[in-house]
Formats: sequence, C-alpha cells, structure tokens
Amino acid sequence: MLKKLTTIGMTLFSVALLSVVAVALTADEILDMVDAEADTLAEGSMISIIRFDNVYSDNTTGTNLFGSLSIPNRSLIYFMEPADVIGTVFLTHEFDEEGVDSRLWLYLPLLGLPKELVSEDERGGSFAGSSLSYSDLGDRDGDDDYDSVLLGEEDVVIGDQTRTAYKIEATAVPGADVDDPRTILWIDTEFLIMLKMEAYNDLGNLSSTMDIVELGEFEGKLTANVMLAADVSAGSTTTITITDQRRPDAAVSEDVFLPENIKAFDAVLWGFAD
Repeated sequence: MLKKLTTIGMTLFSVALLSVVAVALTADEILDMVDAEADTLAEGSMISIIRFDNVYSDNTTGTNLFGSLSIPNRSLIYFMEPADVIGTVFLTHEFDEEGVDSRLWLYLPLLGLPKELVSEDERGGSFAGSSLSYSDLGDRDGDDDYDSVLLGEEDVVIGDQTRTAYKIEATAVPGADVDDPRTILWIDTEFLIMLKMEAYNDLGNLSSTMDIVELGEFEGKLTANVMLAADVSAGSTTTITITDQRRPDAAVSEDVFLPENIKAFDAVLWGFAD
C-alpha cells in the first residue's frame, strides 16, 4: 500500500525522480516504485510551510498555518496560526519494519508535556479541525494488509493539464486492521505522483477523497501545490496549500524530533515565528 510519509508535504505528495520504463507492471510493482522514489526524495531534510483551509458541514470555515520539519521517518509540525494554538506541536516517528506502528505525540503548551497518542480514538481524532486525522498524517498501512490490482489507465485532468494515470484498487485482506478496507488510487504514469484517491468504508460507501487541484514543481520534479481532502461522511473539506518548501542550509538534527525536546523547540530558528 502507498506509504504515508512523515511530513505533510511529503505525506501527500510522493514524487518520482525518474520516468517509468514502458513495461508491463503489476499494481504492487507500481506502488513499490512510488515508495522507493518517495524515500529518495525524503533523504536529507525538508522545511515546509503549509496552510489548511477548512470548510465544515455547517458551512463555517477555519484556517490553520503550520511549519513542518522532516527527515526520513521523522517529522515535526508546529502550529503557527491561529493565535490560540500557537506553539502546539505534532511529532511523528515512523518505522521501516513491517507491522510496526508509527508513534505519534501531541504537545500542548498549556500542559507543558508531550502526550503520546496511543488509542484508536486519539489517533483517529481530527488534526487541527481538518478533514484529516492524526493517523492520516502519521500512520501507514502495511503492504501485507492489502491485495492490489491494476485496473488499467485513465486520464486525470488537473487545471490545464491532462495526466495519464495508473488506476489501482487496493482491498484489505481478511482480518487486516486498516482504516480503509478499499481504496482506489490514480498514480501518474510518468512521474509516479498520486493524482487522486478514493477510500471506501466497511459498508462499501465512499468515505473520503483526496485530489490534487494544482500541480507544481520541486527541485525540477512534478509535485502538488494544492490538494483537496474531503471527509465525505462528515461533509467537510480541507484545502491543503504548500506555500513554501525548501531544504535547510544544514541537515536537521535527530535531536529536534525527540519527544523530551519538544518543549524547548525554537520556532524562530526555523522561520516559524518572529
């Protein structure tokens, strides 16, 4: 199954470094290639600024701004706006071992200590009131949890571009503990970026979607500038915009991502505060 990377920018926008060779591929081979190229992109360190624009079922709205630091298998998301959540931090540790769950922490300045999110209710809670959960940003389902089938190729229109995509259906194997029993992915055939996704619940109903609505480039490669996440069940949407993405001058130390160091995190040093 397509892995969820450990930064919002990379969680949502896996980019290939090379074009796909024109040979017959299976769904699992395509997803493995997406994972491998995403791992290549994740090497080193990344700084991102991301905005969430939420529209809720009652048509009220809300906006959040985040600063994100990431290295392979580690990410830190700092809440920059609105004022009442400044200084909140979401920390993720991901592991390469099959079957080993990610560890997630939430730091609230008023409490002064990071709380690890362990239960399904905690991990499934809404991230900053958005259509995404903490689990969406920090977890990934294992390859062994799904049977994946290549359904063919389809064109996907994004803005003024028409991209050809592999259409892949992934169905959970019996007994697998997964969030989405059935998922359909559209993967760009040239650059292996996920163009859109549909997830279905236990009843077979559409539960959530993810669509790129604006394409861009990062380090000369195709990526996503804007994505739209929809929680169909709740009737809410979140537009995710990457306003800045860059490599730091020097690699980010692993010490930054230790739970015990969150309280001392220097937002000014990383450009997340004045």
